[in-house]
Order: sequence, then structure tokens, then C-alpha cells
Amino acid sequence: MIENSHRHANESPDAIANRLMQNAHNRDGLPEIAIGASFLTFALLEWLQVAFHPGSFLSNAVVVSLMLFFPAIILLSPWAIKHVRTRFLIEKVGYVKPKPLNWKLRSKMIGVALVLAVAAIFAAYMGAFPPAGWILAGTGIGGGLLLSLIGRSSRFIVGGVAMAATGILVAFSRTSLETGFTILYGFIGILSLISGCVVFFAFMRKPAAAGEGK
Repeated sequence: MIENSHRHANESPDAIANRLMQNAHNRDGLPEIAIGASFLTFALLEWLQVAFHPGSFLSNAVVVSLMLFFPAIILLSPWAIKHVRTRFLIEKVGYVKPKPLNWKLRSKMIGVALVLAVAAIFAAYMGAFPPAGWILAGTGIGGGLLLSLIGRSSRFIVGGVAMAATGILVAFSRTSLETGFTILYGFIGILSLISGCVVFFAFMRKPAAAGEGK
């Protein structure tokens, strides 16, 4: 606690503002719930690819759905979160617009991602997993980095590390690409959804004046 207080005391006004604004953005758990729901939907679509015969009409329909899913989620998620907050949580949340991530934290996240990427590349070079594993490991590492950069909080960083580790572990399992994506996005989706729901219900139990994220 003393160390954290000393570190915060040495922060610049801009850094303090960024941290407080980001905490306010994450304090109700809605971003994590949105990410969890998105990942679980993606995992379901990947599972349907496994369940249906490749090349069939249903399998092709799933592929098209996957191509349309992520652009739609990227466009609609911020709007959905803002709508829910404005419609139901305005007295607790108010309006928050996060500032860009500072370079110091960004550099730390990139450093962690590079270490994980080097480990995955070395394992692949040694024959630890087949070419499909490269994609799974790369997706886990890249997705984990993106998750950490987007969330900018300890909860998101833990989720990002978990996603990177899961991607590498699934790559070692030598499973198919579709099954690997199902496991990767399914696990991280459940983790994010549970984390977001826990934060949301804890937030809703607080008085309006005391609602503040972790």
C-alpha cells in the first residue's frame, strides 16, 4: 500500500487523469461482459464449423458469419455499452471518455508479448507443435496483448496473460485449428464473462457516490 501510494504521488497530472478515467470506464464490468459474450459467440461459431461437414451449406454459412462477426462487434460494442450506461446506469457511471494509453504501460505490455512470442516461436522451431499451432499461439499472444492494451487494468492484464498462455498450451495439444479456436475463445470468453459479472454485481451494490472500479 505504501509503495502504491508513493508511486501514485509521483505521477503526473495527466497520468493520474488517465488512470482515474480508465478506472471509471472499467468499474462496472460492462467492457469485460461485452468481450466475454463476443468471445463465446466466436467460440460457438468455430464449434459449428467442427460439427458440420466441411464444404456443406451450413459450414459455409458459419464461415460467412465469422467474417461478418468481428467487424460488427467492433462497431456495435462501444455503442451497446454506452447505451446501457446511459439508459440504466447514468446516475452511477456518468460519462467517461478514456484517454490514449501512455507509452510506459504500452512498452511493458509489448515486452511481455515479445517474451511470449519468442517462447512460442522457439517451441514451434523445435517441432513442439504443427503449423496450425503457430496460428493458435499467435492468436493467443496477439489477443492477449490487445486485451491488456484495451483494458489497461490489472483484471484485463491477467486476462491477457491467460489468453496468451492458453493459446500456447492449445498449440502444444496439436488439435485442429477450429477446435483450438473453440477452446481458446471459449475459455477466455467464460473467464471474461465471469469477471465482468462479478465486477458488475459488486458495483451495483455500492452507493452511487462510492461506485469506483478496481
